[in-house]
Amino acid sequence: MKKLIKISALLMCACMAFGLAACGEQTNDNPDKSDGDNSNPNTQQNAGEVVVWGGAEDQTLLKDLVEEFKAANPDVKEEIVVRVQDAWNAQSEVAKDPEKAADVILIPHDQVGIMAKAGLLGEIRDGTAATFASDIRNNNDPATVQQATYDGKLYGFPLTMDTYIMYYTTGIFNDEKQDLSAFLSSVDAMLDADMPPIQGTKEKATAFGFNIQDGFYLNMGFFAMGCTLYGEDGTDVDACNWNNENGLKFMQYAAKNFRQSGGKFKADDAKNLATAVLNNRLGACISGGWEMQDTFKGASNIKYRTLPSITIDGQERPLQSFSNSKQYVINNMSKHKGTASRLAAYITSEQSQLRYASERGYYPANKNAQQNTAVKDNDFFKVIREQLDLSVPVPIIPEISRYWEAAKTLGSSVWNGSLAGDDASLQSALDKFISDLHSTL
Repeated sequence: MKKLIKISALLMCACMAFGLAACGEQTNDNPDKSDGDNSNPNTQQNAGEVVVWGGAEDQTLLKDLVEEFKAANPDVKEEIVVRVQDAWNAQSEVAKDPEKAADVILIPHDQVGIMAKAGLLGEIRDGTAATFASDIRNNNDPATVQQATYDGKLYGFPLTMDTYIMYYTTGIFNDEKQDLSAFLSSVDAMLDADMPPIQGTKEKATAFGFNIQDGFYLNMGFFAMGCTLYGEDGTDVDACNWNNENGLKFMQYAAKNFRQSGGKFKADDAKNLATAVLNNRLGACISGGWEMQDTFKGASNIKYRTLPSITIDGQERPLQSFSNSKQYVINNMSKHKGTASRLAAYITSEQSQLRYASERGYYPANKNAQQNTAVKDNDFFKVIREQLDLSVPVPIIPEISRYWEAAKTLGSSVWNGSLAGDDASLQSALDKFISDLHSTL
């Protein structure tokens, strides 16, 4: 895993891949020569600095990879600085002031279209000898390559493939004593179960939870009912049928089963739900693959499986997850695009992705890494792969930015009870959701 990888393309070749003008040195009358405050990722970088952003939980691994990159590429003269920036809101941070943002930026793929349309990303191309674009297309899962592409142009170096699964605790749902596979495959069965008291209290544990107030999870029930977001392929801005008959049926189900007042279901931030499962206060929750290396690392009471089903009209309908990929992209305002692209290629290489898999629990985008026995034969990654194959990728079109707040409003109204449960109220809420999707960006 620690094997160093020498990126063969010389800096000048990388510059040619992005255009020679991009490789000029930045001038700064008051250069900041320190790493800056990690809590403020937009601290002005100095003229000879290449800044890379990564999540707080990934800092140790990312810094190791940067040191290995520098050792393997002694011709790189710029100082490389690692700073903390959460991928989920990286796009908004770059938009505030692109010139002060990092050179190498980690984002979820649904931000590629938004940022590319706004001119914030550098296009990735092959040069005379540098083969960044070809390598990305040849070496990575086709889904992640498509997600790195907007309007026919390539903008991302794929790193991971992400989705979410169901985690449960054997402290409540003990499948070691009896076969609970049918039980755990049904949301209805879990919600109907007589829950045990939380240890040391008279309060009963909650059965099941997911963050219905987050659009990354709300979609599950609508997709289970055959509804689509932006059409079958996620590219038609005028196509969303969540307010049809099947969408209403899911809303009826949600209003009955996913209320705060019900006592058997819990909606909260995914991390909080995972902690509740770990502590045997919640039987099962839905969260991302990253929880195994964070909340659940080393836990003996935690097991996992693909998503369960909900029963509507007497038919079991498997919840269907969103999936996305994390991509490293190049700031279009970077004065060091050559070095930045070399660094991004290194961080997302096959061997680096295997490091992310083993140390962070991220399923790799690289096809060879996926076939490595450390991934292919790993029981946890088998479940992630199975759920990825059942998932719907988050649309890449810029209009996806309209979805998240509209979905939050809809899901929150179900959970907190502000939305009445009669058909007319539910239909009105769905129609409002569709209207919000068509609002001006």
